[in-house]
Amino acid sequence: MDRREIREARAGLDGLSLEAAVTVVDEPAESDTIRETLAIVAEDGVIRRTAVDGALANASKVVATAETRAELAATSLEDVRDTAEPVSDLDLVTNRLNPFETRLEIIEDRTTDLGDRVQIIINHKHDGDLYDLAREIRRVTATANEIQRAADNLQLELGTFEEWLEDPDHRVAELVDDIDAFEQSLDELDSVATDLAADDTELEDDAAVVWVQGTIQHRVTALMVDDIQYELATLREWADREGADRPAGVDQRLDDLEAHHDALGERFANCAESPWYERFGDRVEDIDDALGEMESPVAWNEVEAVIKEHQPSVE
Repeated sequence: MDRREIREARAGLDGLSLEAAVTVVDEPAESDTIRETLAIVAEDGVIRRTAVDGALANASKVVATAETRAELAATSLEDVRDTAEPVSDLDLVTNRLNPFETRLEIIEDRTTDLGDRVQIIINHKHDGDLYDLAREIRRVTATANEIQRAADNLQLELGTFEEWLEDPDHRVAELVDDIDAFEQSLDELDSVATDLAADDTELEDDAAVVWVQGTIQHRVTALMVDDIQYELATLREWADREGADRPAGVDQRLDDLEAHHDALGERFANCAESPWYERFGDRVEDIDDALGEMESPVAWNEVEAVIKEHQPSVE
């Protein structure tokens, strides 16, 4: 049965005690879940059709809150669009803005769907099965809470994005954070390469598995380098347009980190043994080819998809 289908009332639920009603409901759910669901349409421990109105009213309040938060998120996105308009030709901006658009569309679609589901409950509250009604009220409430959280998170992130749009110092600080994350990734890879090269080091996993995982991560960090360089170039162009100070003091650090990255690549290549290439070489090449087609600004969700698709089996 579709989760929105409300069946005709099964005989005997109205007026039964909550515990007795649990034994009547023939559903694959656990008895505790059935009990919690039926409690939604119970009054003083007795299942009552009259309780549907109160439960529906409470659910409607939660739905209304979700709808309001979705509207606020839409307003915030409209404000951010206006703020971004002068630099909408920059891919760095549009690539950050577009996912917000997609997320709002999903929230709005789910909110509309909620209204339809509430109407179905209203249409069947007098003759629908009490368990079905209670279950759908519970699901609608849970979905409305999820939508509210999604809308609140979207609005919060939009506020941060707007600060990034308006404040050059904020943009530079975020760039430095990206460089810090890149450096941390290299430090982690350095430890892996050191473990692989140490003859007396006992690796928790098969050495070949550790090698291929480190090699793949090294390929991913190469995209991080390109992305940071692209971001730096864009921020400098942006600063020139606004007559603001260009990001400075990061070039030497980036050069040093890139040299470290190149050296790590050589270390992973030098420590690899022939059986490792025989076992995983083709998969590494597939990932190399797929990642090599990506350009900055990098769509990291696509990178994750590539890694998931081509991740070598370690069984």
